[in-house]
Amino acid sequence: MPLAAKAAGFAKKVIQFGELLQGNILYPVPHRQYVFSIPIMLRLFFKYDRKLLTKLCRCAYDSLFIFLQNAVGLEDGRPGAVMTIHTFGDYAEKFHPHIHALVSDGLFRETGTFYVTPKIDLEPLEDIFRANVFKMLKDEGKIDDDVINKLMSWRHSGFSVHNGVRVARDNEKGKEALSQYIIRNTFSLEKLTYNEETNTVIYRSKMTHGKNKKNFQIYTAKEFIAAITQHIPEKSFQMVRYYGWYSNKSRGIRKKQGIVKPGDQPVEEAENIEII
Repeated sequence: MPLAAKAAGFAKKVIQFGELLQGNILYPVPHRQYVFSIPIMLRLFFKYDRKLLTKLCRCAYDSLFIFLQNAVGLEDGRPGAVMTIHTFGDYAEKFHPHIHALVSDGLFRETGTFYVTPKIDLEPLEDIFRANVFKMLKDEGKIDDDVINKLMSWRHSGFSVHNGVRVARDNEKGKEALSQYIIRNTFSLEKLTYNEETNTVIYRSKMTHGKNKKNFQIYTAKEFIAAITQHIPEKSFQMVRYYGWYSNKSRGIRKKQGIVKPGDQPVEEAENIEII
């Protein structure tokens, strides 16, 4: 199948995914996008042991769970989170494992009451995430205390957490667009130009990189194919994961109660979601 046809097919899936989340998963509450990144020094572990990507995703959610519970002050509350595993950055040749997450901007109680997260500093979340990743990699035998101490001694450890994108509860188009963004393709056809005479691929970006501040990269055809194929997930690997209020288990329980779609209530409890 031609590359353009495959890209078009994936683009259709992206649209369908956005519609699925908006119509069947996300509740009518404010949401934020979180991005969890790790140091370059640790990324090769995830390239050659792909099961670690699942554990990285779990580290991100567990960190969020603890952080938001403390921020909101609600021990029995849970966020709703849809997390996607990315292995690419702006240019495909670099293996850059990180997590994009669409997360309720607050916590749900089992009653359906939603408590909005106050404005808070993300530094504690980054610290929790770093500690969880260190523990996970040490338990997996990938790093030891010397590596941990080395990274901890750096002024900037290479771990980062961002959540600057927020969508309001009634911004359905915004939530759908963000849902589509978090599962975007490894590359964009609009940014790609193929030169048949030189057998090279020029890939352009809005971002600038390196000392020369260029906004493009040139590949041979083989180099470009090698760059994008390293991001193909293993067979049956789940790139999208649901946690907390949005987990498959939680949604299954609510479905048995007669809550089929976000915002529905059990027949015996005809109430609207209360946002505090």
